[in-house]
Amino acid sequence: MHGFGELQNKKTQKSQNQLHFSIKISMEQSDSYNAKQIISSLSHELRTPLTILSSNLQLLKDHQLKLEDELRKETFQLCEEALHSVTHFLDDIHFLNIANKGELRKNSKKFSINHMINYILNDHHTKFYHSPRIKTEIHLEDDSFLSDELLLSKAITNLLDNAYKFSGKEVWFKLTNADQCLTIEIEDQGAGIPDGEMDMIFIPFYRCNNVKMLSGSGLGLSITQQAINCLNGEIKIESTLTKGTKVKLKILSDDY
Repeated sequence: MHGFGELQNKKTQKSQNQLHFSIKISMEQSDSYNAKQIISSLSHELRTPLTILSSNLQLLKDHQLKLEDELRKETFQLCEEALHSVTHFLDDIHFLNIANKGELRKNSKKFSINHMINYILNDHHTKFYHSPRIKTEIHLEDDSFLSDELLLSKAITNLLDNAYKFSGKEVWFKLTNADQCLTIEIEDQGAGIPDGEMDMIFIPFYRCNNVKMLSGSGLGLSITQQAINCLNGEIKIESTLTKGTKVKLKILSDDY
């Protein structure tokens, strides 16, 4: 019990230390973007899980852990999920801080593409975990690839998460490895991106007007862009409002 409280305080303090730098970077990239919206996003992403964590810890404390097995299990699970949400958000901010300071480095190693895909699709922390709406199409000349698996996985996970979140229909995940070049396409049939906002979508915390009612931090595309740039790859986005979005990645193997 005491450990949960200490960890909560440490995470909250860490978020406060990183807050000013994150806002500074965002405002430098777009003077027209409202700082109040950035602060609102930060507040929501931290306050909601911390409120859940606090209320459930209080429940456990009030009953001195003497709850029915099912309720106790559910309470601990809610605490774990809330703590993971805060940790994930702070990790995202830390990643962007490192990238914006020019300190992001890739760590290239040979890895199995199939293993990476299975890991991404079976990560129970994602919104699309085991969803039948994710349709895959994989074509591999070679299962091995030389690059930074962690950075690539982060980029793909963020793109799949966005596609799944902004579309209630099927999401296509296509991957091809040919001639030492990895080509990835993720296409949804969702809300789409307004034409006037395409130039803003990579700004940290930016959220398009047509999806502001949906949950999210506005960090996913910014993190994806930084990861792909670090891999010396390309990212292209095509979108039609109310019809959907297609994102295409190209990454050359470091063997190339």
